[in-house]
Amino acid sequence: MKLHRLNNAAKSELDELDQLILHGIAFVADGSYQQGLAILDQAVYLQQNNSATWYHRGDALANLGRYGEALESFERSLAISPDNADAWVFCGVVLIHLERYSEALERCDRAIALEPANREAWTFRGAALQNLGQYKKAYASYQKATQGK
Repeated sequence: MKLHRLNNAAKSELDELDQLILHGIAFVADGSYQQGLAILDQAVYLQQNNSATWYHRGDALANLGRYGEALESFERSLAISPDNADAWVFCGVVLIHLERYSEALERCDRAIALEPANREAWTFRGAALQNLGQYKKAYASYQKATQGK
């Protein structure tokens, strides 16, 4: 009986967490980044080891122009789920905004290693290379991004 109550409590917490995450994502998708962030912060409070919460929190922060904090959130997400190519790409994007182009290139390369056909990874890899003055390599990355269209 006690185990059943514990399982129900854990399920209830998970359901609440999933609902918060979905609610936060909806606000972010609608452009209400501050509201989405507030909800995702509640989700982080409930469970700090949820990769999706950290990922979507990073998305909200990046859209608010809070790139340093966004990077921290994406890195927390990756510490939990290192095979998330989209999180590697997002790290690259915020590093470009922070003018840390070599690091951005490394993150995009990591995403490409996980998903070789990831167009966003190739696009932002090209942007990092362009900012590093490596124009031929940037052009080749942009070409890869447009393949298969």
